[in-house]
Amino acid sequence: MADKKIKILHFSSRYEECGVAKYLQQYIQAMATLPEVSNEYFGTSPYQLAGMSAGDTQKMADQLRKQLKDFDILHVQHEFSFYPRDSFRKIIEAGKQSGKKVIITMHISPSMHGGSKEVRLHGLGPRSIIHFLRAKRGRHFFFREHVELFKLADLILVHNEFTADSLKKLGVKPERIKRIFFPVQVFGTPPKTIVINKNLNKRVGDVVYCAVGFQHKYKGLFDAVRALKFLPPNYKLAILGGIKSDSDDPEFYNRLCDTIDALGLHGRVYISGYIQSDDELNGLIRECDVCIFPYDRVYYANVSSSSLNLAFANDMPVIGYPTNTFTEVNKMSGGALVLCKAFAYYELARELRRIDLKKQAELSKKYAEEMAWPKQTELLIDIYKEVAGA
Repeated sequence: MADKKIKILHFSSRYEECGVAKYLQQYIQAMATLPEVSNEYFGTSPYQLAGMSAGDTQKMADQLRKQLKDFDILHVQHEFSFYPRDSFRKIIEAGKQSGKKVIITMHISPSMHGGSKEVRLHGLGPRSIIHFLRAKRGRHFFFREHVELFKLADLILVHNEFTADSLKKLGVKPERIKRIFFPVQVFGTPPKTIVINKNLNKRVGDVVYCAVGFQHKYKGLFDAVRALKFLPPNYKLAILGGIKSDSDDPEFYNRLCDTIDALGLHGRVYISGYIQSDDELNGLIRECDVCIFPYDRVYYANVSSSSLNLAFANDMPVIGYPTNTFTEVNKMSGGALVLCKAFAYYELARELRRIDLKKQAELSKKYAEEMAWPKQTELLIDIYKEVAGA
């Protein structure tokens, strides 16, 4: 295999407005000019699976198995929401039946799936029994349609130790799990913007902190707003992102605005709404002084954040709540991510008032250079070589 170009077929989202799609695109772009590997997307996206009939799903799997004859590795990007019914099973089995190696990248820890929890009967009433039976059925589905397939993979890539530990507890062999670091984007200087300066009437001495990415209940945006009540009037907030079109909570945006209204913070908060252009988003980030990530302690114990790395990529000072994954980044980066002492917006306000912006910007820049996508891509290629030659 040493002199042969390794051919990888990717099963992933591609064109959708999706963090996983952008994640894989960065890797493939970085590998485009390298001679060791070639990459191709399979024609079906995970987003299409929910609308497929059982027959269409089987046809997709048959086509995948045929196409894999010309490849060495099937690389599947995994989120639980991507794969309804038995679609994940059909994809992994197509890979194994083709005789090719299968790699899975886990973007969410298995512990986040409801079926990962032990099932207990709480009470003897009809509702308790119904709840118990549903939970038991969900747990059976989780193991049959996900966990058993994880065990078939030749390698599972994870971005944090919490996910690795969860897989081990479910019976995945430790030697089939490999930790890779979530890379930091590399791009040129974006066009300068004045949107935030104009909308927040930014003046000398003002400090604008920003939350980056799609609005979601796990991202602590209410805490970001409430922190303003414990900060001097020269502190202002920019929320850079809108609500996803397929959000499971479309009214979140309205509730957030209601809170801003109730607290009388109209002049101190700006919401950009959906931002399509990466250049525009990066320009808006650079108009701010510090990025904040007051993320949920449970959800973001299991998930790594691409928005966090976007802040590093723009050399921004960064403050976050002490989730498991953020605590890992804090240690790896030598303190580039400042951790609040508690999951509380008063503590967020405290760190905003005392952060050394110049020092933290320098630490962010250093971490971004160490974790740059081209460097991490070299490690992924080494993984491909190892798996293909095994």
